[in-house]
Amino acid sequence: MPFERTLVKRCLDYPRSSLILLFLSWKAVLLFICCTSPHPGYDTSTTLLSFTEGQNTDQSSFGGRLLRTLAGKLTRWDAIYFTQRASRGAQFEQEWAFGWGFAMALRILGQLQPGDHNEERAALAGILISAVAHLTSALVLYQLTQLVAARPTSPEALRLAFVSASLHIISPAGIFLMAPYAESCFSCLNFAGFYLYSLGSQYHHTKQYNIRDISILISSLFFGLATTFRSNGLLSGLLFCLDLSRSCVGLKSSVQSGLLPSNLRRMTILVVAGGFVSLGFIYPQYLAYHEYCMIPGYEDRPSWCTKRLPSIYTWVQGRYWNVGLFRYWTVSNAPLFLLAAPMLLIIFISSVWALPSYQNIQASPNREKMQTHRTADRDWMSLVGLDTARWLAVTQLILAILALTSYHVQIITRISSGYPLWYLYIASQMVKRSPITLAGFSLSARHVVIWMVVYALLQASLFAAFLPPA
Repeated sequence: MPFERTLVKRCLDYPRSSLILLFLSWKAVLLFICCTSPHPGYDTSTTLLSFTEGQNTDQSSFGGRLLRTLAGKLTRWDAIYFTQRASRGAQFEQEWAFGWGFAMALRILGQLQPGDHNEERAALAGILISAVAHLTSALVLYQLTQLVAARPTSPEALRLAFVSASLHIISPAGIFLMAPYAESCFSCLNFAGFYLYSLGSQYHHTKQYNIRDISILISSLFFGLATTFRSNGLLSGLLFCLDLSRSCVGLKSSVQSGLLPSNLRRMTILVVAGGFVSLGFIYPQYLAYHEYCMIPGYEDRPSWCTKRLPSIYTWVQGRYWNVGLFRYWTVSNAPLFLLAAPMLLIIFISSVWALPSYQNIQASPNREKMQTHRTADRDWMSLVGLDTARWLAVTQLILAILALTSYHVQIITRISSGYPLWYLYIASQMVKRSPITLAGFSLSARHVVIWMVVYALLQASLFAAFLPPA
């Protein structure tokens, strides 16, 4: 239709402005649903927070009451733990299950927020951080899509970049990307890490090794920070492990070709980068170990202190949330598996899309031969982009397997928001008007988008009413 073509053209002419407008409009819809939901909801835990006491009877200004209502509506489930930990530190061991990095960010920024209570300031800080991080991550994804494209400035690449960023804005994570949750910040940091990693890969193939090493190290710092927000950030470290294994395999050929020093240098950089990512998980564990396990003269230490790998995170996840292999596989949880099924299928299909075998760029004697291994629905990606997509597929596929077997499976709809590959896949299928296929069954990509929108809208109303899924 002429109107649709004109609208699309305007969006592509001003992509960042259009993404910001879409972001603001979508957030306004979700906030309207939340703010008009019944109060206090099914669970009254939020009313135990200090800033909700007497919120309808105080004499504060209209703006103050509005901010307090907003903070109360969006402080649900895990957000209660985050705001409490940010306002007064971790007092109970189960609070160590929630990202140390995000709690610290709320504490620091919360000091700059209006409000009469520490918890209120922390909640408002969390809402602000989540909103800014979500918008930033959408813009970073736009750049990442262009970076992995064969022709970054072509109309097709620009359209793919815009669609993928738009999909991230209307992610099924929905209101969780606006509430005081770590998902938005994780997405922002993880996308930035993937962008810099992909940039480093491009510099590697143009033999600009100094810039490559800097890009790889900075990307690992972003991944490490992301891990302090969500522990699944450790999966991003697999990029360096896979690259390291590939370098190890190529050691013999590098000796014969005289490239051994260069290969050893790259391997050293990858080891250091992996260490930075690991540090994002290890450092909070050290803080907890120092607090609970190194008390002089105190013998009644928690049992996790004596384990070979003492980790308060894995301990509290298993004890308080029953996280573990197949522990969630009960009849009563069957509806939650059904809710998670669409997202799990999308991750699986997009991983299969990116994983088909093709020759490694480094090992390929000529780039033209590699070109023949690219299928039609992936021909928009550069050769480096295809190589990067393979590693991204591995990380998100492991995430889906862990969610299916060990996590509370329903959280896959929100933690998947920080992984770019499935956005690229759906965007590719939409732009090329190709169906999403699995075992002979095909589905239009537009139907997936409709599911994302409907799920996010329903989720916002359930979240505000303190109802699952969370």
